[in-house]
Amino acid sequence: MLEKEKIVLFLGNADSEGVTAKLKAVGTLYKRKMLESSPENWQKIIGIFNEYEVTSVVVKLTNSSFDILCEEEYKGLREDLLGLISTKPNLFLSHESLLTGEKGNDYGECIAKSNDYDPELEEDYQFLRFHYGDVFQPPNSEIVGEVLSLFERHEISIIPYKKNVEMTLIVSSFIDKNESNLIFRIYVPSERMWANEAEKLLQLFREYLHKVSGLNVRQDQYRTNQGVVYEFFGGDGVEPNSLPQKFDEFSSFMESCVSNPETAQALLESKDLNKSEIFNLVERYSKEARRLHIDIKQERERKILAIRHGLESELSEHVRTDHDWEVIGRVVEASVPSANGISSALTIDRKIQPALNNSLTVNINPQVIESVNGLVAQQIIGDQHLGTDAKKLLELIDQYAGKDKAILASSVHELSDESAKTEDRITAKHRLKGFLVSAGSKIGDVTTGVLQSYIENQIGL
Repeated sequence: MLEKEKIVLFLGNADSEGVTAKLKAVGTLYKRKMLESSPENWQKIIGIFNEYEVTSVVVKLTNSSFDILCEEEYKGLREDLLGLISTKPNLFLSHESLLTGEKGNDYGECIAKSNDYDPELEEDYQFLRFHYGDVFQPPNSEIVGEVLSLFERHEISIIPYKKNVEMTLIVSSFIDKNESNLIFRIYVPSERMWANEAEKLLQLFREYLHKVSGLNVRQDQYRTNQGVVYEFFGGDGVEPNSLPQKFDEFSSFMESCVSNPETAQALLESKDLNKSEIFNLVERYSKEARRLHIDIKQERERKILAIRHGLESELSEHVRTDHDWEVIGRVVEASVPSANGISSALTIDRKIQPALNNSLTVNINPQVIESVNGLVAQQIIGDQHLGTDAKKLLELIDQYAGKDKAILASSVHELSDESAKTEDRITAKHRLKGFLVSAGSKIGDVTTGVLQSYIENQIGL
């Protein structure tokens, strides 16, 4: 059976010369189609997934595509098409005004290029001109809400932008990373609690993918002034969408290596491994898992001790009784994240300030509580000083981001790190704005507005 030819699929006018030049340089095939077209053309788009090996999909949404996605005759087709797209690395873009209904100063720039002419798509343009009159009018809120719900069901995120140059940069970055087979990416702040354990856990995960799952995966990293970005690149046949399931499998295996080695051995017996390999792997990973458990537990204890010592120096003039110190000790204990398995080393970023136990009654000077919170945050977060808005974003990401929790939490850190790569910070900015749009109905207009302003006002962007 002949191998299918690989192709990058653009739906809409996101294939600017700056983007496609890179694909042409490496000989990568790409094709542009339009969502603003007839149902028959949608069938042809779906057929591309059968004819080619689609490596990634870039979609630029317009007000007309919002409308079409909600029309009755497209509802069966949209499920088929979005179902296919969701299995591939994908990037959905929309001008901010289409999501908010408010035309900003950059709206004119957005529409100026909306009719970039492609003679091969003349039939689609005729369809658009015949069926849709005012192509520059933002869709109504009911249509936007239906599309957002539809995309949430398919676990698809929309990235908003204001200027065409932003869109080009975001698409170029996405294409670059996808063409390099980037399959996993995470930002870990320097000196953050469990930062060393996170690095060790990621090294073990890469080894697991290679030795147990038989996947060709390369790990890379680069340092900024405030953190480390870890990136996994896959060889042929490695599906990015499979990584979350593989990590869950790896985490279960590691926990079983500590609590029940027989279960860990049984997990490996379903793999293409002989008995000797299984025995050696379980023995090695059991040692590593036990070491990680101990390191995570002891690191938490060290952080708590450092916080207490810092408070004793800082609050000696304000706290006089043993009872008050005992209460402060309990506040500190409740405020530092618990060590819930080895995956805590990675998921801590989303829960910087755990809620206090409801049974804990605290009657202490607010100045004291402020000192406690400051020292706790410093010990947990490390070198990166996140403000109230950034912490709120992380809290909302943990509640509502679904499968995108890791990449969105990393985006909060990269956005706050002025020494991170500019293109990564810009992509992080727009990714977070997209999250707030999709979660807006759950978090409220006021909170959404405050956090959108925070994201917009980050220095250097």
